[in-house]
Amino acid sequence: MNGRILLVDDNEEFLDSTRDVLDGEGYEVVTATSGEEGIELAGVQTFDVILMDIKMPGMNGVESFIEMKRRNPGVKVIMVTAYSVEDLMRQALDEGVFAILSKPIDMDRLFRTIEDAKRDGKGGLVLAVDDDKEICNNFVDILTERGYEVIAAYDGKEAVTKAKTNIFDILLFDMNLPLLNGLEVYRQIKSIQPNIVAIIVSGYAPEMDSLILQALNENAYTFLRKPIDMEQLLGLVEGICSGQHKNTHHNPGGGRP
Repeated sequence: MNGRILLVDDNEEFLDSTRDVLDGEGYEVVTATSGEEGIELAGVQTFDVILMDIKMPGMNGVESFIEMKRRNPGVKVIMVTAYSVEDLMRQALDEGVFAILSKPIDMDRLFRTIEDAKRDGKGGLVLAVDDDKEICNNFVDILTERGYEVIAAYDGKEAVTKAKTNIFDILLFDMNLPLLNGLEVYRQIKSIQPNIVAIIVSGYAPEMDSLILQALNENAYTFLRKPIDMEQLLGLVEGICSGQHKNTHHNPGGGRP
């Protein structure tokens, strides 16, 4: 058995289809059709992960999560939603929900998120942002091989959008991005997720220097010059995810940005 999951949704068709898929992957699934029922079940049974709709009649998902967390501060909740409900999504992230997934559910993504929640995010979730898709995909491949979950974004607006629905440990971003530059991306994501740790990467571009210095002054963790020394990057990521980083930035290369 892969673990016990509480599935909470007022849509019984979604409950049945999702339960069948999770059953097929070896999870034990208990269902509830309301937030109130979910709270009751979570109070008397133990679950590895709770998968809950954010928008339900009666108590919505966020209200239900807050009550579950009050009773059990270590509860792991993944929210799902078929609607654009930014206020509820922001509140859910502020309250500490583990992740938010959009309906229709990408089942492979759901399985990865469940497993990450079960291990308490020990592998780390990284948002890699670079408009050079080859470089960005290289970050994804190398970090994934080391056990991290990595989500890619290829422009600034896409990065901010993904930060609204996932809780990341690390933001790995190029300063020179289309639509929003790296400093704007860092500021917007930091406002959504104050605890995210930011690593700036950039090729030699003097016009980016002032943006890089400003991000470092605003507590970005460090800056790496392209081409990236991947072993150095992996060492930084490992230290951050193991809790070894400090809240002040540093420049491991010892040079100017």
